[in-house]
Amino acid sequence: MKHLENTVVDFTERATEQEMKGIKKYGKALDPLDDYDWLTMAAEEQVDGYKYLLAEMKKREYVVEGIREIIDLHEKDMDPFYVGKAHDLLNQLNGSHNKGR
Repeated sequence: MKHLENTVVDFTERATEQEMKGIKKYGKALDPLDDYDWLTMAAEEQVDGYKYLLAEMKKREYVVEGIREIIDLHEKDMDPFYVGKAHDLLNQLNGSHNKGR
């Protein structure tokens, strides 16, 4: 339940922030009866959101591989337990924890 509670709080805060940004930009709160094509606007926002997701996935992949390179360069000086643990955490971070290394 704690995760749900945190999600609701985060969503509420972000929705409020977005509304305030809209008021600052347009001088008023969102009005469903304004002359906008809300479905098209929502579709455009979803496309942007998807691009942001792909960009973050690429960035994480880059960071994970960079950390792996550092580990590989210094692996001989590291405790094997921590090398394995580091790779496990990196696998979790990039969503490949079931794929192995």
